[in-house]
Amino acid sequence: GRYAAARGFLAESLAIARELGDAAREEAALQALGLVLLGLGDLQAAGTHFEEALGRARALGNRRELAAALIALAQLRRLEGTPDAAGALYGEAAAIARELGDRETIAIAVLNLAMVAIDRAEPERSRESIAEAIAIAAETGSKPVAQGALDACAGLAAARGQWEHAARFCGMARALLDLTGLHRDPADEAFLAPRAAAARQALGDAAFGEAQAAGRALGPGEALAEARAWVSR
Repeated sequence: GRYAAARGFLAESLAIARELGDAAREEAALQALGLVLLGLGDLQAAGTHFEEALGRARALGNRRELAAALIALAQLRRLEGTPDAAGALYGEAAAIARELGDRETIAIAVLNLAMVAIDRAEPERSRESIAEAIAIAAETGSKPVAQGALDACAGLAAARGQWEHAARFCGMARALLDLTGLHRDPADEAFLAPRAAAARQALGDAAFGEAQAAGRALGPGEALAEARAWVSR
């Protein structure tokens, strides 16, 4: 989340890659720099970098990097409020990840597809995707995937009007962010923030805080198990 510091390093990396004519490292630097620009709120510049990175990934034929580039551009499309375009990109990334057997990328792609479904007011379509991501998080021990799954659960609970569950899942996700020191992706923050605010308004500050604190008190394994049971119902 230290975007300003990262920007300088990545700009230097991109310049070196261009000087060397190293297309693979240039693509990687473009993609990472795009994510930094997204975090800094410069959507236009982020889009320019993502589009170039995606073009280079396609030209290089590196399927793993292509999946990552598709997801990065899809994050921007979500922030721009074009869920259909984002969904198409995530869907292509998920298909590539399944071909590669890349479990982490499968989970990231399907979680984002779940959030797109919720954004499109189709919450029931998100349940199977969230369940798959939770299973992968349990299998691999990936805390970023687990945290993303808890964000998605909070959004799904809010979409269903299950406000206490939404607040509790917000607390679980916050606990994992505290544990890892990671920062939530801007698109995911934009997804969760209004739904958390709706839950707070529905419950009131005291009840929301109590439910959130109860979720925050759970360990990662307990939180994931509770999320899995809730989604399965």
